[in-house]
Amino acid sequence: MKPNKEQLRSAICSRVMYRSASLVSKQKETEQRADAQANTNADATFILISTDNACERYDWWDDTIFIEELDIKGADYSGLKTFFKDHNPSVDTASGVVENLRVEKNQLIGDVRFGKDEQSQILKQKYDDGILTDVSIGYRIDDYEYTEKKDDNDLLLVTKFRIIELSAVWKGADAGAIKIKSNEPVEVNEKRYSYEIYEKKLNSNNRRK
Repeated sequence: MKPNKEQLRSAICSRVMYRSASLVSKQKETEQRADAQANTNADATFILISTDNACERYDWWDDTIFIEELDIKGADYSGLKTFFKDHNPSVDTASGVVENLRVEKNQLIGDVRFGKDEQSQILKQKYDDGILTDVSIGYRIDDYEYTEKKDDNDLLLVTKFRIIELSAVWKGADAGAIKIKSNEPVEVNEKRYSYEIYEKKLNSNNRRK
């Protein structure tokens, strides 16, 4: 049975949400262009939230998929300071400083200065070599608008949220949340799913075997 609005609000606003994901299939092409890095001391510049950031999530109560979209106007990133690995915030996984956060063309962009220790420099090198491209935010939802749709997936528009961490990940649910290079176009031709969708697909495939 699907929860009522108060139960849904309590569940959504009481936990940290992540946009970690794995690549499942291709969908459409977008192109991102970046101006020169505003912070010359930065090791890398990332898009934290892209203009087209909607992704599929799974409703465990109702066994249905819904679309979650972040309204960048409601983002509070004042507490975002540290760059971590794999959404595992700890002293050991702290790998860099997040700074110079700004909104450009309805995208949240930030610079990262990696630590001088060996592990942080290894992570930096993976981005420099193109082995890694994506980042993912961890955030708490404070307010949202939920729209039920008859012939499509319901929409959860997050209108107020706090970003509490930024992490290096293999693939992020926001296909546009990537490292960007000065004046160089980046083609994104992938459909992304949140982790719970990917996990559900894996479990479903395993049951068929």
